[in-house]
Amino acid sequence: MDLSATIHTLGDALGQVMTELEAAELFETEERVRKLAKDRRTGVEPAAEQLRSEVAALDPRMAGGVALAFTVYFELVNLAEESYRVSTLRQREDDEHPDPIDGSIGEAIARLKESGVSAEQVSDLLRNLHIEPVLTAHPTEAQRRSILSKLRRIYELIQALNSPGTLPREREETLADLRTEVSTIWLTEQSRTIRPSVTDEVRTGLFFVDEVLWEVLPRIYAELDLALARYYPDLSIEHPWLTLGSWIGGDRDGNPNVTTEVTAETLRLHRGLAVEHYRHSLQILSRRLSLSGNRVPPSPELRTWLQDHHPLSPHVTYLEDRYPDEPYRLILSQLAADMADASQDDVTARLLSSAPGERQARREDFSRPLDMVAGAVPQAVAQGPLSTLRRQLEIFG
Repeated sequence: MDLSATIHTLGDALGQVMTELEAAELFETEERVRKLAKDRRTGVEPAAEQLRSEVAALDPRMAGGVALAFTVYFELVNLAEESYRVSTLRQREDDEHPDPIDGSIGEAIARLKESGVSAEQVSDLLRNLHIEPVLTAHPTEAQRRSILSKLRRIYELIQALNSPGTLPREREETLADLRTEVSTIWLTEQSRTIRPSVTDEVRTGLFFVDEVLWEVLPRIYAELDLALARYYPDLSIEHPWLTLGSWIGGDRDGNPNVTTEVTAETLRLHRGLAVEHYRHSLQILSRRLSLSGNRVPPSPELRTWLQDHHPLSPHVTYLEDRYPDEPYRLILSQLAADMADASQDDVTARLLSSAPGERQARREDFSRPLDMVAGAVPQAVAQGPLSTLRRQLEIFG
């Protein structure tokens, strides 16, 4: 579908929801207001006065319903436009392949090469490269995480509707899912009923880390790696050059509500997000790396690591009995169990305590065995999810 057709589909879904959950009168009123607003914008002479009269005649209940209808409608339109923009960029990248598209990392590296910048100069650039976007709370951000999650699901449904090869049955199922999501947005309060706390702001920031940045940042790394391999094949960048920071929950100068306890809780929330992501990824990866130790023998260092971790966790002990010749599955499963143990650490209490204490999990406890696994398996296996997980450990800690 083109942009206009997508907006029309979303508008139809909203109209059905309004009619089913409220009344046909609300939908008809909203449509009159919308048409008058369009006529006013295009210069139809009596439209401005008619619009004023229509709005002035609304009782509070109807006015609230019309305002909500326009709020949801424009959120849906924004999603349609974003989906269209992404599709346009993807089509442009496909059309220009193998050349990079304007504004990309690949184009930036290509321009350096075309401008005669030497490998030594680019190496100096890479050596000093460090970019750190910093998340910050914004006092006007009133949108709830519940609404953000619903909008993300609707965006995914728009992508599915516009996917080539969709069967009629699948399209009908997607449209039904779309009406369900629009219904839940309609019936959910758009704004918080109480003033958000600092930890609410922290969780909102982490929503974007969880839903977007966790997967996107490693892709940006991969894009730079590919560009260097093409234009400066003898160069690579080894250090974490793109990392993420946040002021939310730690800005003592800007917010008097940020106390020592709030900052400790903020760190717990950040750590909890990372630990859970790693645990889940390690579980999935353990199933995928069911490589036979006879076909791909582990290094002596990996054998020592696995032996040193005996007794293994109960679940990994079960796996060892069931899959004794699959060492990579066992190693990754044990790392997942270690990560699950780390999730039980009372980080907030430990940070607030003056008593000596040690972290239950350090990055090197996981990055070292993952590096050894990557070095032991074929390169085709070391790429993909294993490479992404190692990169995420570098970026997010």
